Amino acid sequence: MTKKKMLVSILILAMMLSGLLTACSGSGGSASEKEGNAGGKKNEQGTGGEKKAQVGGTVKIVLPGDAPKDLANVQKALEDKLNADGLPLKLEFTYFPWDQYSNKLNLIAASGEKYDLAWTHVSWLSQIVSKHVVAPLDEWLETSGKDLKASIPSANWLSASIDNRIYGIPTLVPTAENNNFFAIRGDLRQKYNLPEIRTLADFENYLDTIKKNEPGMMPIANDGTRALLREFGDVYLPVGDMGAGPGYVDPADPELKVHNFYESEIFKNIVNTKRKWYLNGWMPKDAQEIKDPEAALNNGKLAAIWSNVLKTTERIDAFKKTLPQGDLEDVFLNPDKPKYNFDAASNLLSVFSTSEHPEGAVAFVNWFRSQQENYDLFSYGVKDVNYKMDGSAISVEGIGDQQTYNQVYWAWDDIRLKHFSKHVSPELIQSLQKWDKGAVEAPTLGFRFNADPVKAEMAQINAVEKEYVDAAYAGFSDYDQFYPKFQSKLKSAGIDKVIEEMQRQLDAFIASKKK
Repeated sequence: MTKKKMLVSILILAMMLSGLLTACSGSGGSASEKEGNAGGKKNEQGTGGEKKAQVGGTVKIVLPGDAPKDLANVQKALEDKLNADGLPLKLEFTYFPWDQYSNKLNLIAASGEKYDLAWTHVSWLSQIVSKHVVAPLDEWLETSGKDLKASIPSANWLSASIDNRIYGIPTLVPTAENNNFFAIRGDLRQKYNLPEIRTLADFENYLDTIKKNEPGMMPIANDGTRALLREFGDVYLPVGDMGAGPGYVDPADPELKVHNFYESEIFKNIVNTKRKWYLNGWMPKDAQEIKDPEAALNNGKLAAIWSNVLKTTERIDAFKKTLPQGDLEDVFLNPDKPKYNFDAASNLLSVFSTSEHPEGAVAFVNWFRSQQENYDLFSYGVKDVNYKMDGSAISVEGIGDQQTYNQVYWAWDDIRLKHFSKHVSPELIQSLQKWDKGAVEAPTLGFRFNADPVKAEMAQINAVEKEYVDAAYAGFSDYDQFYPKFQSKLKSAGIDKVIEEMQRQLDAFIASKKK
């Protein structure tokens, strides 16, 4: 028994002896029961008919970006509802800028600061686990997260695990190649009578058309590299999410060999493509030229941007607010190629290793992910104050500026519970709901690299990547000029050792699946 578990057991025993142990009211039906429980009735017994031990204290939550303007009022509403449901938790929110976020997580753990819950991502999982930034959740899921455990498929949990221990509560959204997208101005594509974009040549024709015909508009920001992977290969990255990482696996390779991504033709072709875009004036000449691509898109200054399978549905309202006649359109290159499901999870909510209230953190997620009313309150705010319902669509039209609640709900999204804007067509919603159907399950699905044996090498590789890869993917660097030094530094950093360790762990994972 762990020290934490022993302490909790002693505390519960003491409370039972003193007659103070009470039952909380539970969090209602699971998300999979959304249609049958649309009225929001509470299941007093929770999952399995067992009453839940009451959890209290303050859950300190860390999220990226800026705090919503009406956060204080929504927070009070959340706490009132939690208390009414027999879960007397207080909430405290801290937001860190995007460019500081990952470093802040590391600093919190290193300094022992007492935060509890944070957004993380599966692509970072090996690093933050090896650095002991986050804690395994298995113990708390069995006590405070029973509804989560029951309603989220096992494949999603597997993708959020390392060495059979769960380190994050996964979203439940379409996952097949979910980050391999661009979004474009569909209205401009139609304005210039361009065909639907299916190939890289189609996409580059669109960028060139914008450059020649839309003065003052940048064709694309220097982002969105991940969407090019489908053009040059099929790539599973055990570490890395934005189109680069030390090692990669071709899911169609029967031997599943881990190769050095930076020595591949795939990396070379991506760098040369981005360099071409830069030299053609399709991307910014300076990293500071477009500091906020989202704002530039919404202000009509940008014609294409990175995207993922759900991102257009999330950004459409802000876009339509400033460009009501405009339209956004997803671009998924080479749609006829096999569509791989590399991971059954992407965004996660993880508990800090330094948390004083891990059971409260898991109980909070269990509470809002298990009932529509609670999910809506945390994700969208107070109905008719922060948002309105227009039939089955969610709307922020007529909501005052100070009542805006632009929460980062994608960090805990659940396709079974989420609402879509009226600007999202029924056809797109149906497509999203069945996006994963027909996808090829990659043999690496569920593999999660444990970087702990090579954490020193990974730290050095990360430093080399920051020095070279960002600039190369922004088009600033000529491949033939920077590559020899880049390759030499990677070798010195220990990339061969990392790839060897990746291969060892992947072989063990594949062997375990065959048993």
